[in-house]
Amino acid sequence: MVDRGWGQGMDQGTVQGAARARPDGMVHEGIPYREPALLARELQAPVDEALRHGGRVVAVLDGPNRAALESVLGSAAVDVEWRDPAEVHRVPAFTVASRWARLSRRNPRPEARTTVIAQHLDLPGVGLAHWIRLDAALNVALAGLPVTMLCPCRADDDLDLLLRASHPALRVDGRSLPTGSQRDPGELVAEYPPPPPADLGPPLAELEVTLDTLPAARRLVAETAPVAGLDRERSADLVLAVNEIATNSVEHGPGHGRLRLWARDGLVAEVHDVGRMAVPFPGMVAPPAAGSRGRGLWLASELSDVLQVWSDAAGTTVRLLAEPGRGAG
Repeated sequence: MVDRGWGQGMDQGTVQGAARARPDGMVHEGIPYREPALLARELQAPVDEALRHGGRVVAVLDGPNRAALESVLGSAAVDVEWRDPAEVHRVPAFTVASRWARLSRRNPRPEARTTVIAQHLDLPGVGLAHWIRLDAALNVALAGLPVTMLCPCRADDDLDLLLRASHPALRVDGRSLPTGSQRDPGELVAEYPPPPPADLGPPLAELEVTLDTLPAARRLVAETAPVAGLDRERSADLVLAVNEIATNSVEHGPGHGRLRLWARDGLVAEVHDVGRMAVPFPGMVAPPAAGSRGRGLWLASELSDVLQVWSDAAGTTVRLLAEPGRGAG
């Protein structure tokens, strides 16, 4: 396996911690609210300001909250990019955080801030752990980026404690109030681990990966990708992503692993080996430009649509998904 902070024979490196306040860096605020009209009034000022300065505004809100915000914004509502919550959160929390980071990095106007309104809401199959892991990951993935992340959450005593634990500040009555109780992101995700990998059944293809079989692994992915509906460009992306994972398993891990492939809403590629991972946010932060190692999971994450990692006493599993017609991010 690959990337920063791998234990037991794995590549070593560093992971950035929580975001720190910088004039041009990340702002991450929780917004407790009791009804849509009150939330809309809380959001009106930061949205108006962002649009006035030419910034990009993306909103992920349920129907009532979107309608209330559209009402107070008036004609300016057409300048907001509205996204379907179910579509945004159909992928794991770490993938959502990585996608918001890419949204900022790929802003056609890099001099302007990106503002994201991302409501915590009830969705099928999306529980409390998703929101905790997402907010912790945002503090890592967005560190130093010109992003204002506003996270509305229905007011509740227990949820308020979690908002304070995962957000540097809360926005209340138009003011940004430092929480003073934000916890280390790594501690939070350790308390809310990801669900175990789903059993995908018998693989479409598989191969023992060693130094000698790396070329065969690349060919196997390339030959299998069209069966899953991937075009040439997406196939090439996944070949490179899998090569990064498999190569590091061989060169920096135990020396061998197992590659398995499934056709599931695209092509799922999994590499498992007996090494152990020791960092909470694999593949989420770009390694230093001057560094020569620690790039594998980062590149794999950038080249795939979803990257997931599990690690326990039995070893480490990395799964990648490439979806037809999408492209990473």
